[in-house]
Amino acid sequence: VTRSYTDWLPSLTLRYEPAQNTVLRLAGYKSLVRPKLSNLAPRVLVNEDDEAEFGNPNLRPYSAWNIDASAEWYFGNNSALTAGVFWKSIKDFIVTLNDPDPGSVFGVDYEEATTFVNGETAKVKGLELSFSHRFASLPSPFDGLLINANYTYTDAKGTVFDGDNLTDPRRITLPSASKHTFNAVLGYEKGPLSLRAAGTYRDKYLDELGGSAEEDRIVDQHFQLDLSAKVRVTKGVRLFAEWVNVTDAPYFAYQDFAGAKRILQYEKYSWTAKFGVTASF
Repeated sequence: VTRSYTDWLPSLTLRYEPAQNTVLRLAGYKSLVRPKLSNLAPRVLVNEDDEAEFGNPNLRPYSAWNIDASAEWYFGNNSALTAGVFWKSIKDFIVTLNDPDPGSVFGVDYEEATTFVNGETAKVKGLELSFSHRFASLPSPFDGLLINANYTYTDAKGTVFDGDNLTDPRRITLPSASKHTFNAVLGYEKGPLSLRAAGTYRDKYLDELGGSAEEDRIVDQHFQLDLSAKVRVTKGVRLFAEWVNVTDAPYFAYQDFAGAKRILQYEKYSWTAKFGVTASF
C-alpha cells in the first residue's frame, strides 16, 4: 500500500508582558497527527476467542486548526498561577470501531471484529487552570510545604457514520477525551526529606465506538492516590519508597445500555509498594 500527501502547517505565536512577572500568550497554528503504524498495517488477527482485529491502510492523518490563549502570573520563585483556553477544529480524527457481527476472513470465522476508521469533523474547546506554590514564608519546619494543582475542562465532540449508514452521522465525544481531569500534589521538600501525596482524577471517556450509542465502550471515571518518600542519607545516597494506587481504584469499562451500565470489563489491581536505595558516585 502506498500513500502520499503534502500539508502546509503555518503557526503564529504572540507573547506579551503587561507587567513584571505576568505573561500573556496567544497562538494560532495548524497541526497534523499521523495514524499509528499498527493501525495502518494491512494485517488481520483472529485470536483464540474468535475476536478479529483489522488494520486499515486507508486511514488518513488527522489535521487541526488550533487557537490557544493563556495568562501566567509568577508571584514567587517557586509559585505560579496560570489560566488558559483552547479551541480546535479537527478533520479526519481516528476512532476504534467495534463490529459485533460475525464474519469470516481467509476461511477463518470470527464472532466480532475491531478496526480503525476516520471520523468526519470535530470541535474541541476547553479551559485549563494551574496553581503551584511553595510556602517558603511559613516558619520552620512548615516552610518546606508545597502544593501543585491543575484542572482541565474539555468539550470534545465529533461526527461519525455508523456502519452502513452513510446519510445520518452520529455525534460522539472524541475517544479518550475526558470532560474533567484534575491532579493535585501535596508535598514537603526540606533538607534531606522529600515527601509527595498525589491524587489524580479522570472523568469517564469513550474508548471504542460500537455500531450504535448503546454499543459504545466507555471507561468509567477513575481516581487514584499515590504516595512517595525520599530521604538523603549521605551525599549521593538516597532511600526511597513508593505506594501506588493506595485507594485500590478499579478499571471499569461498560456499555450505556438501556439507561444502565452493562459491564464489559472490571479489574482491580490492588496497590503496589516498592522501596530501595539509589547511589551515585
